[in-house]
Amino acid sequence: CVTTTTMKSLIVVALVLALASAALADVYMHNPRGSNNRLNGNGQNRANNNRMCDTQNNNKGGYCWGPPLYYYVGSHLMIEWTNQHACAQPKVICNIVLQYMCGDQVRDGATTDTIPDDANTYNQKVRPNPLTAAEGVLDISEAVYLYGMHESYQYYQDCKARERNRGLFSADQRLGNRRSARHTRQDRNGQRNGFECPEERDYYPYWHPTPWKDIAVLVSDTSRCEYFQSQSQNVLSKNRCADPQFNNRVDCEAGGAKWEKVSSWGIAPPDCKMAPWTRDNHLGNTLNGYASSYNWTIPDDPHENCVLRLRYNISTTDYQGWPKNFLNSSFNDELSPVRQDAVVSYYGKLYEMALNTDQFGRTFQDRSHVFEIRKRPSDIPSDARIWNLNVRGKRGNIVQVYPAVEYDFVPNRLHARVGDYVHFQWTGCDTNPANNDGEGTRQTDRSNIAQMRDQGRNYPFERAENTIFDTEEWMDIVAFVNQENCLDYQALAAKNNNNQNAIEQDVQNCMKLNAGPTYIDGGVHKMNKTGYWDYFCTRNNNFSNRSQKGALFVDEMLPGWSQAVIVGSSSVVAAGAVTGGVIMYAQSHPASAIAGLLGKMAFL
Repeated sequence: CVTTTTMKSLIVVALVLALASAALADVYMHNPRGSNNRLNGNGQNRANNNRMCDTQNNNKGGYCWGPPLYYYVGSHLMIEWTNQHACAQPKVICNIVLQYMCGDQVRDGATTDTIPDDANTYNQKVRPNPLTAAEGVLDISEAVYLYGMHESYQYYQDCKARERNRGLFSADQRLGNRRSARHTRQDRNGQRNGFECPEERDYYPYWHPTPWKDIAVLVSDTSRCEYFQSQSQNVLSKNRCADPQFNNRVDCEAGGAKWEKVSSWGIAPPDCKMAPWTRDNHLGNTLNGYASSYNWTIPDDPHENCVLRLRYNISTTDYQGWPKNFLNSSFNDELSPVRQDAVVSYYGKLYEMALNTDQFGRTFQDRSHVFEIRKRPSDIPSDARIWNLNVRGKRGNIVQVYPAVEYDFVPNRLHARVGDYVHFQWTGCDTNPANNDGEGTRQTDRSNIAQMRDQGRNYPFERAENTIFDTEEWMDIVAFVNQENCLDYQALAAKNNNNQNAIEQDVQNCMKLNAGPTYIDGGVHKMNKTGYWDYFCTRNNNFSNRSQKGALFVDEMLPGWSQAVIVGSSSVVAAGAVTGGVIMYAQSHPASAIAGLLGKMAFL
């Protein structure tokens, strides 16, 4: 049990936090590529749902590992996702929480096995790297961590030792003597998932220090923004006990330990605004016809090993959890306003509800594979805008890839201005499910960019006068993707005895991009001219099966209307300056002809 003082302290915390993010539902990140606990497995389902975190998502979700992308400080990255159970509409109360973390030991790992909870083996290394070896890169000198890890080993040890917050509402889910922060209403048994702390996973904002930095909280009720922003660890210091078993100051100091303050991250509070509208029972697009998205400005936090986390929070109005009369532990068990599979009376008849009370406070999430944040090149001004243009999706038809998506460019329609920069970059993998449909060598992701006359067509625009890239060299690089050791069609036919399927699968068939790498860095290009360009992928764009087309719009540095305003304002200012100068001259030269003229006009 806990002391009365402790319980009061915990209930105060619970009043604020218990239902701040009461439940979560299926969510899949598409850009950057969400792992959903996948690594390099080639099955339809992920190999290990406990590898990095508890996603609670469908086993089919996620994208296999590809060579990591990097993003420049200050560049703009479109985060895209789909969520199943609606947002920003009357059927749910919804929050979407975006966070990132970086660290020297943050890694994807090289095995689908769960990292061992053992100080002697969790940092085990292997060589060569099995992932890059599969990509054809054999560097026997490279030793890499065997097991994937986001949260640290010590973070999880502290979580295991710390008493759970007993002031929280847990409905009729009886946690009993399950004392650790590993045990929550959603996960009574404390199943381990990587080194994630279940209590932190299920509640936001968390009341103890975490390794995550907040990017944005997208809400269905913007009146909550002030609370989320003020409680974020970005701006608010958090506390912990030097003896991790204690979760509050009273018990910590009574136990002879020091109650420590961990400083805030010292960065801006998370962005907070209305979440995109989505319908329920649907992993699809928003009202604008595109997937839910958030435009993240990459922070000035350079590091080689970073990861992105997305959580999707929904709750109901069956009980009032916000903003008044917060539910807490005094409403647990027999006093819970919601009951497991409740039987209710309606017009004299009884009906059993499909209610699972551990899912009235449930957490689903997705996490990216590791990426790098880089300082921008010295030749790109610090105030210049950089847009990241990437590829989302995986090999297969719409049924085979679901709940992931088929190939497309992100952003699909990029609007830039003269003087902006665009970073063309994408990755993929060679371990997609063996029987998934697609072009070229089985199991492989490959993409390129070829300009087209307009998006209604399905052929490249041969040697257009107005090209996306400034040089023919770059037009070739992003289209042919630096392929080598290619055979022409006659040689491929002879090699494969005219077997058309074998020809298309042949790794020397560069017409299908089969000899290309999974990762392409198309460079950072300055937009030097206005224009509108359509482009597509020659391999994956398969009319009536799948479309992989994009558009780039480059406008003047300032829109025409703003130029007119500036010109007009400048003219007024200039005219005012001239007039003022004339008046000052007349005042200092009262006998002048100008003074006489202005006197007649009543200026003086």
